[in-house]
Amino acid sequence: MDENCGVCGCSLENSQEAIYRMLLQLQHRGQLSAGITVYQPQNHFLLKTHKNLGLVNDAFRTGSKSKFDSIMKNLSSKKAIGHVRYATSGVDDKAYAQPFEHVHGKKNRWFSISFNGNIANYPQLRLDLEKSNYHLVRKTDTEVLLLLLAKSLKSKETITNAFSDLSKHLDGSYNLALINAEGTLVAARDPLGIKPLCYGEKNGEFAFASESVALQALGFHDVKDLEPGKILIHKKGELKIEEFAKCEKKAHCFFEWVYFAHAASKMEGKIVYEVRNNLGRELAKLETENLADDCVVIPVPDSSTPSANGFAEALRLPLREGLIRNRYVGRTFIESKDRAERVRSKFTVITDIFKDKKVFLVEDSIVRGTTLKNLVKFIKEHGKPKEIHVRVSSPPILWPCFYGIDMSTRRELVAVNKTESEIAKELNVDTVKYQSIKGLVKALGLPKNDLCLACVNGKYPTKTGEERKNE
Repeated sequence: MDENCGVCGCSLENSQEAIYRMLLQLQHRGQLSAGITVYQPQNHFLLKTHKNLGLVNDAFRTGSKSKFDSIMKNLSSKKAIGHVRYATSGVDDKAYAQPFEHVHGKKNRWFSISFNGNIANYPQLRLDLEKSNYHLVRKTDTEVLLLLLAKSLKSKETITNAFSDLSKHLDGSYNLALINAEGTLVAARDPLGIKPLCYGEKNGEFAFASESVALQALGFHDVKDLEPGKILIHKKGELKIEEFAKCEKKAHCFFEWVYFAHAASKMEGKIVYEVRNNLGRELAKLETENLADDCVVIPVPDSSTPSANGFAEALRLPLREGLIRNRYVGRTFIESKDRAERVRSKFTVITDIFKDKKVFLVEDSIVRGTTLKNLVKFIKEHGKPKEIHVRVSSPPILWPCFYGIDMSTRRELVAVNKTESEIAKELNVDTVKYQSIKGLVKALGLPKNDLCLACVNGKYPTKTGEERKNE
C-alpha cells in the first residue's frame, strides 16, 4: 500500500536548499519523483521548475557534488514549493512529476502547484473539461486541478475566492501548495482535512509541509495544523489565513497514523509514534493464545515496530528484530516484478531469533495479502519457526479508498468476505487477529466522527465515495 504525495513550501533564505531538506524528510510519502518550483524575480522566467524521476537524491543528483551544487545555484531563491510523488493516478513518467506549472502573461495567473490527495470525481471533471474543448495531455487529477484553478483565477478577484470556487467542483481529498509569478505562496487544505498539512513561523521565516517532521528539520518547533477548509497566503512578507470552504465535518485519514506518516510527526495534536504504540497495546487486549517462554514478538519493519513494541510490553513478551530491512535498496527501475524476489531483496531473516519459536508477527495492515504471503514463506524457509501468528494493528480493510491510497477496488482486498481463520489459511499461518475499530479509535485519541474510516467500515465522507464504494 502506498501514499501518493508530500508537499511543502517556504519563504526564507536559500529556500531551494530548505525545500530539498524538507523533501528528504517527506521521502516516505513518495518515491517515484521529486521536484521544486522557485520564484526568481530577477529572471525573465519568473518561475523555474526542476523535477525528475526517482528518489529525492536522484532527482537532485547528490551523487555528484558539482551537479548538486549547480542545480541548487540555478534554483537560488527566497520562495519555493516542493513535491514528492507516488502514483495513485497517472503513469510512471517524468511528465507526471510535480510541481505542474501553468504559464500565463498575467503574473497572478502564472503559477505552479503541488498536490497531495485524490479527486474522487476526477473522471467526471475530466469529461466536463473535454466537452468544453479542453485537451488534457496527462491522465491525472492534478492536471484537472491545474486547469480548474486557472479558470477560477481568471474569474475571481482574490486567491481565496478562486479556491472557494474550485472547491465547489471537487469531491475527495486535496492539499495544494501554490507559488505564483508575483511571489505569493499558498497552502490550502480540503474542508474535510483528510490529509495532514501544517505550518510554522520563526524570525520572519515561514514554511509549510505535509508533516511536522519536515518543518522540524528546518528548526521550526512551534508547528501548527492548518485547519480544514482554510487557505494560508504568504504575500509580501505577510501571512494570513482565511476560510475558502466551510468545514462541516472532519474526516482525517486514520492510516496517516497507522502507516503513512513519519513516526516523529505530530498531526492533530497526536504524535504518530505514540499512536502506533497505543495500537499495539489495544491489540494485545484481544490476545487469546497461550503465552509461554518460547513466544517472541517480531515486527515487520519499519512502520510496525512501535505497534509491536506496545504489543510486546502489554503482554510482557520479548520483542526481537528478527527481520532486518535493507535500507539501501530504495526504489529501482529494474525492480523485479516477482513479489517473492522483492521480499528477498528487502529483508534478511535472523534465523536464531525465529528458530523453534512461537512467533507473533506484527504488521500494520494487510491490503491484498500477496506481499505478506511471500514474507511468511520466506520466514518459514529461512527462520524455521514453530508457529506464526500474524497480528495486525489496524482493522481489516474491506472497502476501497478514493482519497489517495493505492487500493481502489474491493476485489483486490484479501479480507473481503473472509473470516480471520480463512485469511490465516490463505497466508499459511497459524492464526490472524486484527485490531478492532473501537481499539483503533481509542489508540488515536480523536473523536470517531472526526476520522475517515471508510476503508474499514464502508462509510464514506463524500458523495462520490459512497457512489463508488462497490467498485
